[in-house]
Amino acid sequence: MQIAVLGLLLLLVYRLPLETAVHKWLSDGNWSHGWLVPVFSVYFLIVHRSEIRFSRGFANYLGVPVMLGALGMLYVFYLFGYGYPQQFSVIPCLIGVVLLVGGWGLLRVAWFPVLYLLFALPLPYRLYFSVTFPMRRIASEVAGTALGFLPNVYTQVQGVVIDYAYGNNRPGALNVEEACSGMRLLMAFCALGVAMAYLGDRPMWQRVIMVVCCIPIAVLCNTIRVFTTGVIHIHGYDDWAQGTPHELLGLAMLPIALGLFALVSYVLKNLFVEVEDSDDGAVAE
Repeated sequence: MQIAVLGLLLLLVYRLPLETAVHKWLSDGNWSHGWLVPVFSVYFLIVHRSEIRFSRGFANYLGVPVMLGALGMLYVFYLFGYGYPQQFSVIPCLIGVVLLVGGWGLLRVAWFPVLYLLFALPLPYRLYFSVTFPMRRIASEVAGTALGFLPNVYTQVQGVVIDYAYGNNRPGALNVEEACSGMRLLMAFCALGVAMAYLGDRPMWQRVIMVVCCIPIAVLCNTIRVFTTGVIHIHGYDDWAQGTPHELLGLAMLPIALGLFALVSYVLKNLFVEVEDSDDGAVAE
């Protein structure tokens, strides 16, 4: 009953920030993965349901000032019109709720599912652009260089634009737009990689390596996407290089990323082989 009441009050208080985030999930493909993040958080809790059941359920009233601080953050940034901090304040507020309901024992189990919700919060546009522009440059440079190795294809990269000439055809240009910047892949793949690192039974250093590998895997998959789009565009199939086919090409990168994460996990698990100590008292025959 306490959880139900607090959950309802939380939804009422954060109705506007949460509606803004949901609208972003619906209207912006860069954040369409936001629907899956709460599902993963609930799944993490289900996986550890036995630990939650046996965690100490004594209330810790330290959660009250944590909740009040988060609500104060919500109010202040609402007055100043900053949207992202309002959405971000739901994370410390949830932490305060967990502390208030279940104490430190419950928080030790639920802290990761709560923090994982950060992947569902759309970043401010200024931060979004500052991250995506360098990734557009990387994708342009690598994909443009790779396209230059194709037969009868000559390329030159200028910023985020790939100028090309194919045989006797008219020269053209391929602009690596924001949709190809890799942000969509970066956020989705980071969420996927962090989830795999958390769920696997492995030492902490292996988890850290898997999380660090999220960015290069996202960049590699995005470069493959830009290269494939360039090949389609150069050969005159422009209709297949935009719109729904282009979106489907982005979705096709997910199995590749999943395979790369699985490969990294396999290498880390088999990097060191444990050898059992032989019995010193045994007599060799």
